Amino acid sequence: MIRRSTPRGAAAALFLFLSSLLSFPVPALADEPLKASDPAAEQRLKDLEQKLDVLTKEIEAMRLGETPSTAPTPASSEANVARYGLGPAASRVYARKGVSIGGYGEILYQGFASSKQDGSPSGLTNTIDLARAVLYFGYKFDDHFVFNSEVEYEHAVAASDKQGEVEIEFAYVDWLSPSMAFRARAGLILVPMGFLNELHEPPTFFGARRNDVETLILPTTWRELGLGGYGEAGPLTYRIFLVNGLNSEGYTAEGIREGRQEGSLAKAQDFALTGRLDFVGMNGLVAGAAFFTGCSGQGRTTASGEAVCGRTTVWDVHADFRWRGLSLRALVAGSTISDAAAVSELNGLSGDEGIGSRQRGWYAEAGFDVLTLVPRTKLSLTPFVRYEEWDTQASVPDGYSRNPANDVSQWTAGVVFKPIPQVVVKVDGQWRKNAADTAVNQFNVALGYEF
Repeated sequence: MIRRSTPRGAAAALFLFLSSLLSFPVPALADEPLKASDPAAEQRLKDLEQKLDVLTKEIEAMRLGETPSTAPTPASSEANVARYGLGPAASRVYARKGVSIGGYGEILYQGFASSKQDGSPSGLTNTIDLARAVLYFGYKFDDHFVFNSEVEYEHAVAASDKQGEVEIEFAYVDWLSPSMAFRARAGLILVPMGFLNELHEPPTFFGARRNDVETLILPTTWRELGLGGYGEAGPLTYRIFLVNGLNSEGYTAEGIREGRQEGSLAKAQDFALTGRLDFVGMNGLVAGAAFFTGCSGQGRTTASGEAVCGRTTVWDVHADFRWRGLSLRALVAGSTISDAAAVSELNGLSGDEGIGSRQRGWYAEAGFDVLTLVPRTKLSLTPFVRYEEWDTQASVPDGYSRNPANDVSQWTAGVVFKPIPQVVVKVDGQWRKNAADTAVNQFNVALGYEF
C-alpha cells in the first residue's frame, strides 16, 4: 500500500526552505557580490543548495503520490516501505533515480520426528540449508520508467549433483504515470495472488518455512511473462495482467506447482488473465480477493486428436490486519482444472496419482509483538500460531481415486525475534496430520535478512 505525503510533511519541507532563506545572509544590492574566496559564504551556499534539493525531492514525491525516500519509516511496519505489490527490499528501486541494489536470504534448519503419525519410522534426515540468497537489481531511468529484477540462488550451489538453482524471480519494466489511477508493467512478473507470492522476504511473514497453503495451492513463488497495469482508486488498489498460461504437463496429484513456466522458453499457445483487488481504506487492514484463469493444454491433444484446454482457475480471498503489536492474517484458496482426466492420461497418471479436478486450502494465523509493551525499544519478539488445511485432490475425475496423504492439516507455533527490522530469527514447531496417517512432525529454525 502506498502512503501519500501528508500536509505535515509538506509543511516541514516548506519550513526547512524558509529557514534556509532566513539563515542565509543575502547581501544588499549596493554591496559587492560574494567573493569566491570567502569559505564561509561558499559553505552556506552549498548548505542552501542541499536543502533546496531536499525540498525538490519532497515536492516531486508528493506529485507522484509516493513516500519520499528521506521520510522516516516506523520500524514496526514493513508496509510503510512496501510499494506496488512488492516487498520492502524489492521496492528500493522506486525511491530514487539511478541504480538500486537490495536483497534477502534465509538459512533454514529442519529437524524431523523419528516416526510418522502411525508410529512407523519416518526415515527422514535432519537438514540445514542456505535456502535462498537473493539479489535485487534495479534502475530508475527517470520519474516515469523503472526496471526491477530479482536473481535468486537456491540451496547455495547450482551443480549437477546438487539441488541448487539460479533463477530470475522477476524482471520487468514499469511505467509510472503522474496519476496513481493507472500504471503499467511488462516483463516477467509475480502473479498477484495471496500474500507470500509478492511479499516473501523473510522478515515480512511468520514461520521459518513459508506456509504450505500458499506454497502448494496458489502456488508460491509464481511468476509468468506478461503485461498489464496496477493502480488505486480511493480505498481500493488493483493489479491486472495478461500472462502466458500454465503448462499442464507438469501437473501431478500434489497440485499445479510444476505447471509454472517461470519465463523459461514458456509455451505460449494458451494465455491467462490474473488480477487482484484490495480494500486498504482502513489503517492496518488489507482485505481482498485475487484470481488466475486460463487454459493449460498448450497445444496438446488426446489420442483422438481432440484439443485439451485444461482450463485452470485459481482464486483466493485474503485479509491481513495489524494494530500496534497485534497481527492477524487469514486466507482461503482453491483451484479447479477442466479436462483433469484427459490431462492425467496424457501425463501417464492413474489410480490415486491422478490430477485433482479441484484443490482447496485455507489458513489463519495470529501473533503479538510483546515488546511493543516495552517503552523505547527497537526490538521485536512475536509469539505466533497458525492453523492450515489443504487437499490437492479435493475432487478427482471419474476413474481416479483420491490419495489420503494429500488431505493434510497442520498446526504451527513459534516465535519471531527481530533485533532490527531487517534481521529475523524464527523458531517453531509443526504438528502435521493427514488422512493416510503418514504425516511427520518437524522443528524449524531460520535466520533471515533483507536489505
